[in-house]
Amino acid sequence: GESDMARRNPTQRDLVVGIAASGRTPYTIAACEYARRAGAKTACVVCNRGSALAGAVEVPIEVEVGPEVVSGSTRMKAGTAQKLVLNMITTGAFTRLGYVYDNLMVNVKLSNEKLVERGIGILTQALGVSRDAALAALRDAEHHVPTAMVMLRAGVNASEAKRRLHHANGNVRQAMAL
Repeated sequence: GESDMARRNPTQRDLVVGIAASGRTPYTIAACEYARRAGAKTACVVCNRGSALAGAVEVPIEVEVGPEVVSGSTRMKAGTAQKLVLNMITTGAFTRLGYVYDNLMVNVKLSNEKLVERGIGILTQALGVSRDAALAALRDAEHHVPTAMVMLRAGVNASEAKRRLHHANGNVRQAMAL
């Protein structure tokens, strides 16, 4: 864990979250200890109170789920509980980063036709524009939803929208206000 974390080169700008159902996995403990020594903030998601991993991090999240229905099969209760906690953490992070506009995840990669339709839906719902306006903006924005949103809301071209997003560190709402 330590050597793998060293290759990641964590800094004080990082948050490292260790995940271990038991809270005693040596690899995860070593990775978190290294990250903490390197100055990163550290947290963990474990399913046992008072574990070694919880003691090695600054923010332990201890989700007690009780024994597994099938002994040793941590993919059931423990894995499901950890997944829910991680979903909450990432939803909060995406919201703070400005990747969520109202209740819409706007920083989505439009890599296929279904996702292009989702992008059009995001623009029409969030901004109240027509489907045609949304599609035209997405084309001009090279299928980048945040750029299209800034273009439509601020009445600027793609280049200016990208500049605003860069200045706002990718935060769509802040870029719209510039």
